[in-house]
Amino acid sequence: MVRKVLLVVALLILGCSDGVMGVETELWDIFELTLKGPTDGNPFVDVTFGAEFRQGGEVFKPAGFYDGNGSYKVRFMPNRTGKWTYTTKSNRKELNGRKGNFTCTKVGPGNHGPVRVSDTYKLAYADGTPHFSVGTTCYAWVHQGDRMEEQTLETLKNAPFNKMRMCVFPKAYSYNKNEPEYYAYEGKPPKDWDFKRFNPAFWHHFEKRVRQLRDMGIEADIIIFHPYDRWDFKNMGHENNLFYLRYLVARLAAYRNVWWSFANEFDLLKWPMEHWDQYMKLVQQIDPYDHLRGIHNCRTWYDHSKPWVTHSSIQNSDFRRAKEYREKYGKPAIYDECRYEGDIPQGWGHISAEQMTRNFWMGSLAGCYVGHGETYKHPEDLLWWAKGGVLRGQSPARIQFMKDIVEELPYAQMDPDFSNYPEVYILSKQAECYLMYFAGKNPVALDLPGDRPYKVDGIDTWGMKILPIGSASKGKFTFMPPKQDYAIRLTRYASGEKMRPEAKATADKTEGIAPLTVRFSTPWKENCRWDFGDERNSTEKTPAHTFQEPGIYTVILTITDRDGSSACATLPIRVDRNSKEPVVKFGFVDGDYPKVTLHGGKITRSSDGAYDLGSGKPFTWIKTGDGPIRELEGARSFTITGWLKASGMKVGSGGNRILFSLQHNHSGIDLVHHANGAMRLAVNEWPDRIRNDSSEGKVKLGKWVFFTVTYDASKRKDNVCWYFGDENTPANLDRKTSYNNGPVDEGTGDLAIGNFNKTLQGAGLDRQFRGQIRGLQIYASRLGRRGALSLEKIRELQKMR
Repeated sequence: MVRKVLLVVALLILGCSDGVMGVETELWDIFELTLKGPTDGNPFVDVTFGAEFRQGGEVFKPAGFYDGNGSYKVRFMPNRTGKWTYTTKSNRKELNGRKGNFTCTKVGPGNHGPVRVSDTYKLAYADGTPHFSVGTTCYAWVHQGDRMEEQTLETLKNAPFNKMRMCVFPKAYSYNKNEPEYYAYEGKPPKDWDFKRFNPAFWHHFEKRVRQLRDMGIEADIIIFHPYDRWDFKNMGHENNLFYLRYLVARLAAYRNVWWSFANEFDLLKWPMEHWDQYMKLVQQIDPYDHLRGIHNCRTWYDHSKPWVTHSSIQNSDFRRAKEYREKYGKPAIYDECRYEGDIPQGWGHISAEQMTRNFWMGSLAGCYVGHGETYKHPEDLLWWAKGGVLRGQSPARIQFMKDIVEELPYAQMDPDFSNYPEVYILSKQAECYLMYFAGKNPVALDLPGDRPYKVDGIDTWGMKILPIGSASKGKFTFMPPKQDYAIRLTRYASGEKMRPEAKATADKTEGIAPLTVRFSTPWKENCRWDFGDERNSTEKTPAHTFQEPGIYTVILTITDRDGSSACATLPIRVDRNSKEPVVKFGFVDGDYPKVTLHGGKITRSSDGAYDLGSGKPFTWIKTGDGPIRELEGARSFTITGWLKASGMKVGSGGNRILFSLQHNHSGIDLVHHANGAMRLAVNEWPDRIRNDSSEGKVKLGKWVFFTVTYDASKRKDNVCWYFGDENTPANLDRKTSYNNGPVDEGTGDLAIGNFNKTLQGAGLDRQFRGQIRGLQIYASRLGRRGALSLEKIRELQKMR
């Protein structure tokens, strides 16, 4: 809703003493007083101006500012209704001692006041309404011109975000090459600026955008400094920085939606820490309204426990440390930058929409707040993270879905429960409601207190569906999620409320080869509906359905009683392909399947099909297929086999990657070797803490080695088997180890050979396999042990060229 900014213009004639009387402004809106004054010299430096506002014992003393053309302004945001009086203060007679008053009226719809810290770890508006912060980043959106800026505002109308990270100064970085229309100072680009004279046209434009965000209910998280600069704004000097801060606060502090973010990646500016302390303390002192204050890191963290910091602004995506951040700093924790959904080459801008959605669920239910960003490539470099415009990703709709669920609950009274953390993220109000998110497939176990049972709803966080599962009694509660990235909601039945019906579903088989016919049944005698997960459904009690294609299907039975109450049950159906061929075939004379694309430095391919990835910088990697290898998802057993010839044994942290399909740090396969020549396999996790290694010395410098590793999650022990041979020796069993992390999860990343895929390249590319790879094949099955090949078959593959 558009808010009215009341502008009181007092055209002072020499000798007149009072301003305009009797105007009204809304609570937490802006009363603005404009006076005419001197233009000689440098009014930005020579003239001091402000006012004292009073109501009873309440006194505010906001600084005023020069706005060009002899115009001086002071802005005030009243925090109480009723009559306020003011008296101006200045070192110039014509601006000093002007008196007046105005009436502060009640708030209108959508005005909840500025956001404050509430109950240590939470945020709330001044009127007590909880603020569930869902941020996004558009660093330079106010520097793109009216057409694109208006497009950004239009996009925000249908987006879930209620906070925007945005820079005062323009940004010079990848995808940020254009010149802005306005600059904050008088002068000429690129570096001819007068840091003692501000450019009012820029500030009129900037505060217009802040005001428009306010009227949409969006907080403006204003980034005051940043290192990505070609105009020398990062080199103004300490005293000019202080001068800038005073002007910034005088102009913008009266906007209720302002947050102060002192820097984006402050540590890259290399300024003394005592200067940062001084900047934050200064703003704390001169901001009459005590807006939120944070500072954002790159590698070095600011000490967020300092008293002038109101919340921790975090750049990383390790939500396992959420509990640590809350307890260490004792303040709201905001993951402002947890990487960005997109497809640019940089790893920080190349996570999937699934991962971004996952980040929001994990962070929010760990009692923190999370920020979004989007970096999809565009021919004109119109990336949301940089310039705004339009959103192209799939996560915003899922974030809105999550936000709606959270805000329907008594969120302000809910706290994180770390009893099952970090596998299960739980937010709860004991004995009333619980919201749980399953980052993996581990079950949850906790005691439900109270004197009444609970309704249980299943939440498909990606499919954006809520299913009424049934009920849970008080006492010990356990739940096994049907898949990872699943959520459930428990809400206590009201006194006398009818219990939901109980849905039960069975199938004569739950896995098999496509085409697979399954007969389902339910004891329910009334209305029911089966959704088979392949866009087909049935209302029969005992339907038979044929799954034509391989895949992992979640079949949903929904039952409805005569009163209209519903409940659901789910059954997973795993359908495998009817083929003994590998799902991946790489480095053969007759080509690769699926097709591969080469990335990074120079990669050569020899006549025998072998790919040489090189032995150092510039690092390389090979992408297999156009996206994730879906045939690997749900694989209960698999075999990876091939030939390696190392040209270097320098190994990065965690090992050098032979094959990598994780989605960042979960869902997929990671096969590495170490400096001692041992190999290691990880499923759905990083390999760093795993101990299922082959014997040492198997990967050898300058010599072709044939390797095979089999994985079988259907076995109780000896799940991983290693086999090795060479050009003269047939493969033999090297070692069996017990390691079982279940089937390969759904939602894997792209399959990369020789290095990380793009979901983890932000961690660096030095974990590259150095040398040649040929004859690599992957066999996989969702059914039992079919994918773990026998020694006889492995030796057959060893002979292939």
